[in-house]
Amino acid sequence: MALILCGREAEIPYYYERLDLSVYSLEELGYALGHYLILVPDHFVNPELCRWLSEALGEKELGEKLLQLLEMGEKEERLIFRLIRESSYYTEKEVEELSQEWRRIHALSEAERREKMGDSFFSLGKYKKAVDAYQDALHFEENGRRIRKIGECYIQTKEFQRAAESYRRLYEKNHDKMAARRLYFLSKMCFPKDKYQSAFQDLEEGLTEVWEKEWQEGLSLARTAPEMHKIEESYREGKEAFLSFAKEKIASWKEEIRGRV
Repeated sequence: MALILCGREAEIPYYYERLDLSVYSLEELGYALGHYLILVPDHFVNPELCRWLSEALGEKELGEKLLQLLEMGEKEERLIFRLIRESSYYTEKEVEELSQEWRRIHALSEAERREKMGDSFFSLGKYKKAVDAYQDALHFEENGRRIRKIGECYIQTKEFQRAAESYRRLYEKNHDKMAARRLYFLSKMCFPKDKYQSAFQDLEEGLTEVWEKEWQEGLSLARTAPEMHKIEESYREGKEAFLSFAKEKIASWKEEIRGRV
């Protein structure tokens, strides 16, 4: 990929909804399309985008040409790759590789394509969108891998009850020890505490004891973490200081979780 500088930048960005991204230049748009090709929605090139290119970005010739091709019924692939080429972000060799990737994506089954969309959303930290994509994939074709990925998303958003349900479902489907182990740890953060005890009855003897030892070791490490020291210090400073610290910490956690959904 060549090192380039952005050309024109629009004062009003184009909002790429699927990526939750505001784009200010043609180069940024090319980057977003090429790097997340699996996420390009149907009918991405539409009259609204063409108007933004022409009016907000000042790429009048490109915007009008794309609109003309769109009205003539040009294929989506050709419109997308016209945009990618015009962005000048990629070399011609890279564009050809992206074109081959586009064809591979569109040769996938709907279930496979939805799962890959979920993988891409997960890599972006968009866990709610990843869950939606994985659940769509499950609707078309159920398999344990997709159930596990849904569970991983819920762990990232700290929805431990939902994560536990995913791993319970996975364990009941495949009797996978990894799923049982995850379920064991998640059950420690769910109520009631014994909700999933029946799931561990058929495990080989001694396995839950090993996991319990891991859990206790993890708790011991957590008690020595720097964040725990901050909590203890604020508590020693008195009720007002502790409540203020707790309020700020909860607000920061909420902001973090909002960014993940």
